[in-house]
Amino acid sequence: MTELSPSEVDLLARVDSWLESHREEIIADIIDWVAIPSVRTEGTGPGEPFGVEVRRILDRAVARASELGFETADVDGYAVTVLADGQPGQPEIGLASHLDVVPAGDNWTVEPYAPFERDGFVIGRGASDNKGPAVIDLYLLRAFRELEIPLTRRLRIIYGGAEESGMEDLAYYAEHGPVPQISLVTDGPFPVNFAQKGGLNPRLFIPAGPRLSTLSAGVAENAVPATATIALTGVGVAELETAIAALTDVELRETLSVQGDDAGAVLHARGQSGHAAFPDGTRNAILLLARGLLALDLTVNGTELLDAADRAAAGALARILETPYGHGAGTDRDDEISGVLTQNGGIVRPHEGGIALHLDIRYPVTVDSADLLAALAAAVAPVGGHVLGHTDAAPFHIARDHEIVTLLQDTFNTVLGVTAEPFAMGGGTHSRVLPNAITFGPGLGRIPGVLPEDHPVRRPDFIPAENGTPHGPDEFVSIENLFTAFRIYVIALTRLDRALGDA
Repeated sequence: MTELSPSEVDLLARVDSWLESHREEIIADIIDWVAIPSVRTEGTGPGEPFGVEVRRILDRAVARASELGFETADVDGYAVTVLADGQPGQPEIGLASHLDVVPAGDNWTVEPYAPFERDGFVIGRGASDNKGPAVIDLYLLRAFRELEIPLTRRLRIIYGGAEESGMEDLAYYAEHGPVPQISLVTDGPFPVNFAQKGGLNPRLFIPAGPRLSTLSAGVAENAVPATATIALTGVGVAELETAIAALTDVELRETLSVQGDDAGAVLHARGQSGHAAFPDGTRNAILLLARGLLALDLTVNGTELLDAADRAAAGALARILETPYGHGAGTDRDDEISGVLTQNGGIVRPHEGGIALHLDIRYPVTVDSADLLAALAAAVAPVGGHVLGHTDAAPFHIARDHEIVTLLQDTFNTVLGVTAEPFAMGGGTHSRVLPNAITFGPGLGRIPGVLPEDHPVRRPDFIPAENGTPHGPDEFVSIENLFTAFRIYVIALTRLDRALGDA
């Protein structure tokens, strides 16, 4: 690990002072951007391929950058760019981010699109993924200008509008916009990400009877469902509550609740949402509902609650979603480079005599996705199911000892005084689609072993302990962590500029 040079120590002191003088402004911009519910919807015409709200947040970012005096450009509504001062044709370093968000989902204790700051945290959907970091990108350009930090390359921000739904945004940009010489993707955890698992999104058809064929739950493939409900026509509320109370599985019993009226009861399962790529601590509500239906000892007018087709469908759901690592589906895989496969059942919808289960699978870089599709087909075949279709994003992988990886990792360790290592993850970022792009922060504390034990990452004490993750309820971003990331980025960009040689 190198040491900070005297000039870098002086630079960070000036950066710290500059950040404090702009703290309230930065917080205000994050709140302003998070208030826009920029979930992708159907395109509404030229310049709006991802819907009205994504168009609105792209416009807001352009307007703010223009207010600050930066040159901006719109790439057909797929992305917008912000360009630092410089000369036409000058080589560039990119900062790639995104301004779309996943749907809010359930179990929030605050309004997801009424963001606020409290105790150094901004709460709201997209605060950490990825509007807080996106605002930091803009202020990096401003700091380099106002502090007169010399670079031989221009900085270019690229804000995408569909990272959460397939990354068409920067895939399009890569073909139509100026691609920087190298880019840092500011949409992941620190330190340096050298490998990302492949992203397989299959849709499985499972035949079902009259009850499960109405099942609809989940908001996004890449978010663990927090709730799942099913209407049980003809079932009384009291008798369903009695059946739940009789369950011997205490944990399962506590996840189930009942609502309804004389027409019938509605069974609710409450899970714990989170990002599909980081399933530890989450609980899939679709799985819990399926397990609950199978466990209930209940008859309706002398017949069992579930007929044979419904019982088979519930059994298939419970088996396929048994663990978030694919064990029940026969898709459990791992490798030394990128670790274990993760599998999330994010959405279930009615589909022509049954249900369609939408999966989000993050598979290791050495695994063949065709093998996984074959395993899934085999998993649903016994109940008459099949694979409806799929999308597949290839893994991302660069050498762990690549010179740029080494430079960025050394910078991170030097600024924080740690000895962390580059990491692989299941999360997918724009590194997959933007040439010469490496994901580098700004998240702190999400990768185990990165920070010393005596430097825990603070989290808000006014939200439930299980909340606060990206894609989960009560999503938050720490201003302190963003400022730490800012310091790392300043040193990283200056070192990267020097390492790339004369422009």
